[in-house]
Amino acid sequence: MLEENIDTENLFKLSAEYVNNILKDEEILQELKESCENENMQLINKNISYILYDKNELFKNSYKIEVSIECKMKSIGSYILYLDKDQNFIDEFFVIN
Repeated sequence: MLEENIDTENLFKLSAEYVNNILKDEEILQELKESCENENMQLINKNISYILYDKNELFKNSYKIEVSIECKMKSIGSYILYLDKDQNFIDEFFVIN
């Protein structure tokens, strides 16, 4: 059963930790900095969804947390994290525009 009081702050905090692990890769960080013309990037908490059903059984009963990576009010990338109902890692997708 789905909890009514989901700790969204904690879910976004977990997603930020996963994104920061990806950003430790110098090549990825450099590509983002180039997209941003060396300005400061921001992680913008975008959306949390609970997936009750998905054709792909892997994502059934899971959280989907979306974070936008922005610079100068423009999206330069995105990050999607899937966690199971107990908030354990399932999968992640990182895209640079």
